[in-house]
This record gives sequence, C-alpha cells and structure tokens, in this order.
Amino acid sequence: MTTTLERTAGSREPERLRDGVLVVSGYGLRVAVEAGHLAVEDGIADKRRVARFSRLDRALKRVVIIGHAGTISLDAIRWLHGVGVPLIHLDTDGTVFSVSAPHGAIVPALRRAQAIAPDTGYAIRISIELVKAKLMAQKAVLARFPETDSYRATLDRLIADVEETTTLKQVRGLEANGARAYWVAWRELPVRWKAKDAKRRPKHWRAFGTRVSPLTGSSSPRKAVNPANALLNYLYAMLEAEAKIAALAVGLDPALGFLHTDSRNRDSLACDLMEPVRAVVDQWVLGFLERHEFVKEEVFELKDGQCRLLPPLTKQLAETSALWARKVLPVAQGVARALLQDDPMAVGKSLRGPSSRARRERRVVIREFAPRVDPREDPRRTAEAGAKRRKAMAKVVEENRIWESQNEPADPEVFRREIAPGLNAFKLAELMAVTGLGKGSCSKIRSGKVVPHPRHWDALGELLTLVPSGRC
Repeated sequence: MTTTLERTAGSREPERLRDGVLVVSGYGLRVAVEAGHLAVEDGIADKRRVARFSRLDRALKRVVIIGHAGTISLDAIRWLHGVGVPLIHLDTDGTVFSVSAPHGAIVPALRRAQAIAPDTGYAIRISIELVKAKLMAQKAVLARFPETDSYRATLDRLIADVEETTTLKQVRGLEANGARAYWVAWRELPVRWKAKDAKRRPKHWRAFGTRVSPLTGSSSPRKAVNPANALLNYLYAMLEAEAKIAALAVGLDPALGFLHTDSRNRDSLACDLMEPVRAVVDQWVLGFLERHEFVKEEVFELKDGQCRLLPPLTKQLAETSALWARKVLPVAQGVARALLQDDPMAVGKSLRGPSSRARRERRVVIREFAPRVDPREDPRRTAEAGAKRRKAMAKVVEENRIWESQNEPADPEVFRREIAPGLNAFKLAELMAVTGLGKGSCSKIRSGKVVPHPRHWDALGELLTLVPSGRC
C-alpha cells in the first residue's frame, strides 16, 4: 500500500508518491530515523508535511532533497543505503550537490574494460552509438516543429557521417554540429503566460530563444535567463543524477567517460549515458510548454539576470526522476554489454544480478534492480522461465516502440486525472482482458502505483464507458 504524506496544516487531503519519488523541499527540512522508520518533515511556515516509511515499504524508490535549510542524520543515510533507495540532493537552482546510491554489481572485468576502452577501440564504438542514437532522437523531436525539413536533413547527413568517423574528436564535432542545427528550430517556440502576468514579464521570457546563456561568456547553457531553458537545465540535472545511479547499478564507474573528456569534479560517463535520453527530456519539456501557462509565482529573476524556478514547479520537475531512471538504465546496460562482449560470463554477472552461488557479505543493490527472493528458492528464476519472460518482454518492448514511433509522447498526468480514478470499479480480469497485461501489472495500475504505457490508455478509457461486472 502506498504511503501517504500528511500535512499538519494547509492541506485538505494527503498526497501520494509519484512513481515512488519522495521530494523533500522548503525550509527546516528534517530527515531522520525514528523507531526504525524513516521520518521526513518539510514545508514552508505553517504548511508542514510529515511522513514515515518502513524498511519494508516498497513504494519508496527515490528521495530527492531540494534546498539547503535543514538536516539529514547519518542514521537516515544509512537507512536509505540499507534498503537500496538512492538519495539525490539538489540546490534550489537545480545544481546537483550529491548523489548517494548503493553500488550494484561489482565486476572487476567491467571496470578494467572501461578503463582501457580508449586503447581497445571500444570507446570510439560506444561513442558513435550514443551520438547516433541522440541525433536520431533529436530528428524525431524536430518532426513536431513546423518548417524543419532542412534541419532534419542536416541531422540525416550527420547520422550518416558519424557512422564513418574514426576518432573521438570527429564524433564530438558532429554531435556539436547537430546541436547547433537542433536548437535553432526551438528559438521561436512560445512560452505561455497567464494574461494578468504576461505583460509584466521580460520579453525574452516569452519564447525559448537561444540555448546558449549570455551570462556564461562561452557556449554553455548554464545560468539560464528564461523559464524554458531553466526547465531544461533542471531536468537535465535530474537526468544526470539518474545516469550516475544507473552506472553504479550495472557496475560502471560514473567518472570514466568516453565521449566526454576527463574533467575534475565531473562524472563524464554519466554525461555520456545522458546523450541518447536528452531528447526524451526535450519531448517532455516541449509538451509541458504547449499546455502550461506560467504565473509570476513560479519564476524569479536574480540580480544578474538568471532565471530561477520556484516551488511547487520544482517539486513537479523533481518527481520526473523515475521516468528518466527507466530511460537511462537500458543505455547503461548496453554500454556494459558492449565493454564485456568478449567475456560472456562477466556480462551475466554484471547485468543479471547476483549468481546462485553462495557469497559472503552479499551487497544490497538499488531497490529497483534488487531480487526480492533468493533465486535458488524461486522456480520463476529457472532458465526456462527466464527465456519465456525475455521473449514476452521483447514483444512488449517492440509493441511499445511501434506505438511511440507513430504517436506523440503522452502526459502521465492525463491518465492519473481522467482514467485512473474510474478503474477501481472494475475487476482485475477485466483490465487484463482489455490490455493483455498480467494480473500483477493490472493490480498496480488499478491501485495507482504505476501508469501503463500510453498504448493501453484508449482501451482502459473505453472500459470506463461500460457497466462494471456485478452492477446493474
């Protein structure tokens, strides 16, 4: 059952975790352990929110702290590490202060292959695939803009060129050329405001504008000067945190990158893993800007001209963490497989989780990827059962991919608002019949714990027009 977060004042009803993400923000933040439970308190002034979580509560998947006015105890950090829940700490401007996550698989062969990848040729091969995937995803985003045929043609040429590159310098140059063509198409994208606030906002806040910030004195997009670019920077920060967590989950070193050069105080591999997923973030931001009207309480301008996003908008953005986690993990797994393709045994150890052989001091891994039962005692984890699941999942992934190539991204809030509330009236068998999903998946959908893939929304929506079984 999903743990609710109850406010001590100022709220009419409790809130639910969004995809397992607990966002802690405000002033006087407190995260501690009380009687074995994780106790959380946040909010502003008298509008406080308190929550308690048990170690066995599977609803909690992430803790995201936004701000710097509060405390978190060593016991709380240990508690989160023990149950496999990553902790992400952001500044109010979206800067990632820290990412704390338990390590997943520890495979020395993988770290060794990662370290020598520039010498073995794997670095250039992996970089080519990452940039190619990024350019293809950007081309798909441009299809939503009018009069972008020339920009898409440019990306087509770059995709063909990147496959012929032989050096990392060439790959980086093609990626930069693609970025220039891509962001030009965004310049005139309008940013909507409530009528009462629109005239009082700076002119450059009413359109996307240039991706490069005039405050950096370089080609950097940091220090955004308008809301649209501030949105992107904030979500890219969330994606970077999730990329680091995904790298640790599969046993990679987040700092040893290929496409991004080595740099102090930067997780270069995490930046590499982000590249194919950036366009997914762009799709989300594009959809958000199309339907959202900003109000003055959501955005603030600093003395130097920087644009700062404010709560509760920042909380909504932080709650997307689970979405980026699901997108970036397959990228990290693909990189690990590429590095270990000459060592099949190591691939299995890295990506399939703990082996069936007894092991001393077995480590806890990140909650989403941890086995819930001992594989030696679970008949569902036999080789035959695994092959059957992989075949079924491959079919689901292919059907999802086909739908995504023919439709625009869907907003999960639409499902939660218009479809989810009515599903409680129907039996699981009815949900299974119209979606083709298993009983466990339908149970999570009906309880509101997960949002199904958008290709199922029409069928579930049509179900709401029928009379539930057992009713007249």
